[in-house]
Amino acid sequence: MFSVLHRVLAWSVVSGLLLPVVIVIVLGLAGLLAGMRDEAGSLLCLRIAMGLGVGWASAVAVTAVTVGVRMLEQSENARANSSETSSEKNG
Repeated sequence: MFSVLHRVLAWSVVSGLLLPVVIVIVLGLAGLLAGMRDEAGSLLCLRIAMGLGVGWASAVAVTAVTVGVRMLEQSENARANSSETSSEKNG
């Protein structure tokens, strides 16, 4: 379970950091195409940027949920280890 959480967290953090850069580049391309009077290309780039924005928001949400699950898992492991240690001291 740790390996899957670790991978999901790594990919969501990378996506959360890189997608805004890609969005800005695609929006710049949309502006360039609009300036060249290519309305269809500009509209396509705007829609792609909108989809990337949804992906970015999803990456942020997945990061938050993954960190929460990982923290809960760590606290359960710490609680289990502390109860094992206290039972060894008593026994």
